[in-house]
Amino acid sequence: MVRARRRSRLRHGDRNSTGISALLRKILAYRNLLFMLVLLNSTCFFLTDDKRAGVPYLQEIFLLFVVGATACLFVAWRWVYQSKTSLWIIFMGTVLPLVSAVLAYLNFEQPIVYGLFEERRFLQYLIFFPVLFLLIQAQPSQAELEKYFLYIAIFCATFGFTYYLGIIPQNQAAAFTVDNWLQYEDALRPNRFRIASPYISVAVFMVMYSMRDRVTLGKLCILLYFVAYLWLVLQTRQTMLVWALAGLWIFRKRVDSLLKMSILGLAILVVSYLLMPEFYQQQYDRLHALIFEATGQTSVRDVTVSIILDAIRDNHYFGMGALSLQWQGGFSAIYNSHFYLSDVGLFGVYYRYGFLTPVVVLLFYGGFIWIMRKCPDKGNLLAALQLAFISGMLNFTLSNALTFSGDVYGMAAAFFLYYAKVQASEKTLNANIERVNYGQFQYRNYKLE
Repeated sequence: MVRARRRSRLRHGDRNSTGISALLRKILAYRNLLFMLVLLNSTCFFLTDDKRAGVPYLQEIFLLFVVGATACLFVAWRWVYQSKTSLWIIFMGTVLPLVSAVLAYLNFEQPIVYGLFEERRFLQYLIFFPVLFLLIQAQPSQAELEKYFLYIAIFCATFGFTYYLGIIPQNQAAAFTVDNWLQYEDALRPNRFRIASPYISVAVFMVMYSMRDRVTLGKLCILLYFVAYLWLVLQTRQTMLVWALAGLWIFRKRVDSLLKMSILGLAILVVSYLLMPEFYQQQYDRLHALIFEATGQTSVRDVTVSIILDAIRDNHYFGMGALSLQWQGGFSAIYNSHFYLSDVGLFGVYYRYGFLTPVVVLLFYGGFIWIMRKCPDKGNLLAALQLAFISGMLNFTLSNALTFSGDVYGMAAAFFLYYAKVQASEKTLNANIERVNYGQFQYRNYKLE
């Protein structure tokens, strides 16, 4: 009797352990890991200097994970040495921050460790390697990856709305004791949260591409949800203009779809206006104030650009590198408290690298264009990533994509490279199948090999 009870307990324990291991295998499946990695790469959980939301130091921990995973893949995965795209990623993710740190040491005697810490965002390009590894292991179709990305973008927007509505409390100002950026905050946008802005833009372009052939109420509601997120939470004027121009480009050959989408959207806006007219009056007043603020006074960016041009000229056109706020106050101790290289796009690159800037810009834009062209058959997600890159390239004077968007473009490079390889292999296989013609039986065996 006692032995029977023990056997029953053992069998029950075996079932529990089997259930736990099955659950762990399901959670750690390659597709789930890919989903979680892309979600973390959205930065929606990170506490950064341009938004008062997220978990402190999570971004640094994630970067350490990315660097560690990349190092492990270089040791154990031979495939990373078989792609020219890997060289582009290494240049963007390791060579450029090291050059900037060395220049800052030569010009200001800032220790190289602080220079590398200041340029740590370049390390985000290395996300390319773990994303590519998981893509090869999970083998998702473009349609499946589009669903993953759309779900993540909707989650990020909802997460941002929770901060905007006060459902999740904001971090205290003490979390920003280094940057102390709150004292310079724009009074017109006191409740601004730039959470996953690049992801949302790509998702908007992707939804518009899917609506180009067929406009549905569900897709229109998702698009309006993102538009509301842009206006209420992101509050970025450049992004508003980019979305409008991108919509015109996407629907340039489908005026019927554009009209249908516009009519449905206008109907929804009219109904919502009748339900809450005071809200729309407040938004109109804020829009007028934002336009006046953008055009009616001297911009801080103009002062920063002027300082950069004078400093590089006085330094005989050699780059100055970038200073960290954690080393003797950074640029605030030299120029002013509003001097940020991240605000002036290409001019920030020019300050870092001086006369080397044309080479850096050519390798960045030319390299990524080359990577995109390797994948001829682009679905909605890849087309949206391509459009987002081109729109940023056209706005290169204010866009800081080269220095601050490594997370998006490193991930996008993995997407383009993976599907380029898939399409190339499928093309080769189809060509071989057409050449083999030994009867139905041999053809069937050839397909199974």
